[in-house]
Amino acid sequence: MKSRETSNPPNRFHMTAVEYEDGDGPPPSAVTLLDDKTRSILSENDSPDLDFRYSANPYRGCQHACSYCLSGDTHILLADSRTRRLDEIAVGDEIYGTRFDGKYRRYVTTQVRDVWRTRKPAYRVTLADRTELVASGDHRFLTDQGWRYVAATSHAEPALALGSQLCGLGRPDAPTERLRDATLEHAPGTRVVSIEPVGTRDLFDITTGTGDFIANGVVSHNCYARPTHEYLDLGAGTDFDTKIVVKRDAPALLRAQFDKPSWKGELIMFSGVTDCYQPVEQELELTRRMLEVCLEYRNPVSVISKSALVERDIDLFLALAQEARFHLSVSLAFTDNELSRQIEPWAASPDRRFKVVERMAKAGVPVGVMCAPVIPGVNDNQLVKVLERAADAGAFTAGWALLRLPGAVKQVFEERMRVVLPLATDKILHRIRETRGGEKLYDASFFTRGRGEGPYAEMIGTMFDTTVARLGLNQRPDIPDGETTFRRPPKPTNQLSLF
Repeated sequence: MKSRETSNPPNRFHMTAVEYEDGDGPPPSAVTLLDDKTRSILSENDSPDLDFRYSANPYRGCQHACSYCLSGDTHILLADSRTRRLDEIAVGDEIYGTRFDGKYRRYVTTQVRDVWRTRKPAYRVTLADRTELVASGDHRFLTDQGWRYVAATSHAEPALALGSQLCGLGRPDAPTERLRDATLEHAPGTRVVSIEPVGTRDLFDITTGTGDFIANGVVSHNCYARPTHEYLDLGAGTDFDTKIVVKRDAPALLRAQFDKPSWKGELIMFSGVTDCYQPVEQELELTRRMLEVCLEYRNPVSVISKSALVERDIDLFLALAQEARFHLSVSLAFTDNELSRQIEPWAASPDRRFKVVERMAKAGVPVGVMCAPVIPGVNDNQLVKVLERAADAGAFTAGWALLRLPGAVKQVFEERMRVVLPLATDKILHRIRETRGGEKLYDASFFTRGRGEGPYAEMIGTMFDTTVARLGLNQRPDIPDGETTFRRPPKPTNQLSLF
């Protein structure tokens, strides 16, 4: 893989030519690497429909292409119960957020990891207690119906409605004594009485350890993935395919996280927004070096990828499976190579990915398949065959997820469908809406977002469940609750030996 300097040095880009699997060749735009200098490596979530809390990835792209922003004069609740304007918040500040513990959502303290500023069309949200919040249309607040966007723009749904109850302290100056670990379920909430556009404004946002913060007394979503692509005037289409954000010090950051006394050896999911085994990993080897850190500390790992490059790291997978816990999920939702190439033009073909499953299984690596995304009207009719071929290849687990189209991804998906499947696009969009309540292309509600709703979605789920049961693809390792393999290795000392 060859590298050369870009003609845009102020942005520290590096133009990079990469090798793509199956000889497909690169996408039409040159691949660019952008260094990410943030000082954290683990992303934390408290979503009740996800079975992991921490994820890690040295590579990022902003697939959502959105920025969840608020006016700079919005007051943010600090950990010491004071408030500070959002435009005065700095990286490292201790503030309040919330965390779902499986039963209740509780107030907890967290730290600001990143801050930025952008300029976007804004809306004024007025609450029943006369509190006002000025936010972008794609900003989200926590309501009694889950997270809701400010406005039903082309970039976001579902949206706030008049009468929606926002969760929070009830009023921005509410007393915060004994707030830590208090639950939101008994908070009074505040009703939305008006939402009106106020033109383009300078807006601000932060990334926090909990994924949210308290803004003017209500629970507000942060952008969990730093929106590098949008605030560099990039987009969610070709830019996402070709502008790769790289955290070159990811292994060192992971080691520093493991050395913290607070780290207890929780499972880490490798991937997230983008594939941790994308082509640049072949040269940079950041994912491999992070896995080596996990092995050194015997920290449990799960990997999901659609890349054949995972075969390079079979040695580490086997060692992790023996010394800690490890599982590989190969992302596989097609059996038709040509159709897959139209939808995923620069990924390994399905045939190649089935070979990955077979090689992993023969080597003794715990491997399964993740059938995602299942696209109604496109590949849902291939689901049974995918599972049968996976079982024949040696997979012992399987999962699935319905196509998700949050934010600007809806537009990207439709545009690409009209290019590769022009005669079927309207039918496909109709099928997707059938699984999202009949009108929308996406519903971000927990549990519904990954499975859909309605008869068509239920049919897909039933087909998957019965096939998995028939093929025995529902095996799980027998791991006692609460057991951990995590161990910190002894630190070298400067003391000289007497012998």
